[in-house]
Amino acid sequence: MEENVFLWPGLREMLQNHSFVGCVNPQWSLIQHHTKLYLLNTTKLSQELFYQILIYDFGNFGVLRLSTPAPLYDLAMMALDMPESGWSEEDGPKEGLASYIVDFLKKKAEMLEDYFSLEINQEGNLIGLPLLLDNYIPPMEGLPMFILRLATEAEEEGSGGSSWKWNVEHILFKAFRTLLSPPKQFSEDGSVLQIANLPDLYKVFERC
Repeated sequence: MEENVFLWPGLREMLQNHSFVGCVNPQWSLIQHHTKLYLLNTTKLSQELFYQILIYDFGNFGVLRLSTPAPLYDLAMMALDMPESGWSEEDGPKEGLASYIVDFLKKKAEMLEDYFSLEINQEGNLIGLPLLLDNYIPPMEGLPMFILRLATEAEEEGSGGSSWKWNVEHILFKAFRTLLSPPKQFSEDGSVLQIANLPDLYKVFERC
């Protein structure tokens, strides 16, 4: 199969040579390429970037050390209290499920560390996460659901402030320039939208 069947070379060139304009919100960002302004789905591009990193660097990730060990039991209980977990009384007591998750992940600890740089100690604490991008720290509020899904499926809004904007511009979009091979589907699913052509805007202003 030829590469161009799956990749969108035009977007790759755009990402390599864009000028970052700014963040609309955590999901959408604006860039300029030549005379055109584009709206990009940062979430979709990030998911694809991390997927490609996982595939290409499998077994060779760095480690993000947690400053304080995170008990798997507590994370599992937090996740089961969330509506998106889908827990119901028919699934059994949450405490029992949380204990099962701890035991399951402790048994898989060696494999998870070797392949994914995800570290779990003998006390059932999470102590390290895979470092996919240098200087990029994922939002920790997603950690409980990550642990729940890691256990149950093995068989991404940030907090206030401007730090997430800095991460988007200086870490994610920097990585998009050099690491991302954008799939052709991005040309069809609304992940990349041209919203303006600057010469056309100038003509509008000239008439005003």
